[in-house]
Amino acid sequence: MQAEKWEEAYLAQSQDAAVGRIFRGIIHNLGGIIQVFSLQTDLSAMMLDKAMAVLEQLRQACPSAEVDTLRELLVRRADSLSQMQEKVVQSQKILQRTMILPDFRQLPGGVPYTVNSVIESEVEFLSADSDFKHKVRKEMILDDALPSLTRFQLELHQIVHIVLINALESLQDVEGAEIVIETTREGEGVGVRVQDNGPGLTTEAAAHLYESFCSTRKGEGHLGLGLYLARKLITRCGGEITCESSPGRTSFHLFVPQEAMKI
Repeated sequence: MQAEKWEEAYLAQSQDAAVGRIFRGIIHNLGGIIQVFSLQTDLSAMMLDKAMAVLEQLRQACPSAEVDTLRELLVRRADSLSQMQEKVVQSQKILQRTMILPDFRQLPGGVPYTVNSVIESEVEFLSADSDFKHKVRKEMILDDALPSLTRFQLELHQIVHIVLINALESLQDVEGAEIVIETTREGEGVGVRVQDNGPGLTTEAAAHLYESFCSTRKGEGHLGLGLYLARKLITRCGGEITCESSPGRTSFHLFVPQEAMKI
């Protein structure tokens, strides 16, 4: 009984953490987009200032109605650009305030989504990790004909994140690191395969892969609960997780049943 309560409490806590991570991932990516807008508006302002200076020289050397009209148009554009810069700064402040809000607790229920959208989002979110973004070659082979789902979206986000993190950690000392993510239609469900070219699992590690508090990595943050949680969650979804590993290759396979994932 105590074990069941512990598991339920841990699952609830992990879901809250997953929602917060997804939220922070969204904010991180929006921050990148706003940064691009900020850079481009600043560059546009610099170019506009130079254009106005050149135009003023031209107006003094050869006054004409056409030059006056062009100057008026540039002045209007400068006003619009100033408004854009103010909105960029405002957006940055909103994001800064949003980051300190409490983690939101629930994704909208009943909203259609696909396994592909979950994978694409998790890859984007994980790109906040410098190693994942710059040192790992990522290949996504996603089947466009997958069915829409409406249940267990948060759980699927957690499962995919755990498997991707597991692959990333196995590639820390690997030259030419790569992760291949593939989705396919499998009978009455969807299959997801995440494969890395890490060193592979030892026989002992493979034997205890889904046990709680069992990790091949030491140090803070490696509690050995990731794959344990992933199997718990995918079982809740009515699916399953399996692993095949050999030197230079580890592949996790997820099966998501379509009917269990729909309201």
